[in-house]
Amino acid sequence: MRRFPMVAAGAVALLCTLALPASAHEEINPSNPTTGKPTYFTLSAANEEKVDLVAVTVVAPAAAPFGEATKAPTGWTVDKSDTKITYKGGALKPDDFENFGFETEGIDQPGPLDYKVTLQFADGKTDDVTVPVQAVAPGATTPTTAASATTVGGSATTSSSSDSDSNGVAIAALVVAILALLVALLAIPFAGRRRGPAADAGGSGTSGSASSSW
Repeated sequence: MRRFPMVAAGAVALLCTLALPASAHEEINPSNPTTGKPTYFTLSAANEEKVDLVAVTVVAPAAAPFGEATKAPTGWTVDKSDTKITYKGGALKPDDFENFGFETEGIDQPGPLDYKVTLQFADGKTDDVTVPVQAVAPGATTPTTAASATTVGGSATTSSSSDSDSNGVAIAALVVAILALLVALLAIPFAGRRRGPAADAGGSGTSGSASSSW
């Protein structure tokens, strides 16, 4: 009988996990640049640490070296080469976000491109993030992949599935967890009614099997 409360507890734990908010992420837009022409990108970076974010470094993919133009937030400076840009000198406060701009002179071929982003904080900690974009040919149908990356414990986990697919998986998992919880709760009262064969036999009798003499 103890296994039923355990099943219920497990289902509740799964529901709580699904209810947790998504991890912090950095994004580069446009997430679907067109090949064959210069493109201006905006990196959105958030600070979810307890200290200031003091530097942001972006490394370009080999197929898309940086162009000349950059844009830094007020109070930040830029060190740039064809393959790496470092924004520094500012202080992005905890629970805030900022936009950093850069351009590419053009992307030759359609396909996935990964930008390597390093966030450096005032306490010396760094987080490495891989942010993907998907280059498309002119006139091509824009894919629905989301250009975002998450960081968990300092390691990057790239997300390249569509938003609709992710939502569908989450909803399906939520439905399964709810069904498991209902089954477990309904089974608890029935489990307490189980009796052994001896108990059932002891309570049975045949009326009229013996006569009384007065």
